[in-house]
Amino acid sequence: MAAKKLVLAFCAISFLQTSFAGFERFWIFSKDANTSANESWESLSEDEQRALIKRYQNLKEIPEAQIIALQQRMDWFNQLPEPEKQKMREVWQQMSSSERNEMRNKIQKATSTEQKAEIREVYFQKYLQVSTAIQ
Repeated sequence: MAAKKLVLAFCAISFLQTSFAGFERFWIFSKDANTSANESWESLSEDEQRALIKRYQNLKEIPEAQIIALQQRMDWFNQLPEPEKQKMREVWQQMSSSERNEMRNKIQKATSTEQKAEIREVYFQKYLQVSTAIQ
């Protein structure tokens, strides 16, 4: 009888530890939002992706110079190996807007691929160490 009460109390406490708003995270059959977004994006052809990007740019009314710069950055990003892309995503999410602009300016001023890689590596070390220390 005491074992039943102990198990029931443990279950009640563990249930209360999860919030109702985030309960789907613990449900086995729920999909991650990022996974479904990535699947949707990857299911599009390159032409459809470009059309979607252009549509988004038109909605935002980006000037032509920014469209070209954005396309160049996207082309550069798509040429990276998949582990590098994932690192860049993680680092980019942790950076503030001013740090992003600072990094962008440094990379634009860099003249060689090696310099650009060194700049990226500095930011990787700074932010990936912070995220692994937190976890």
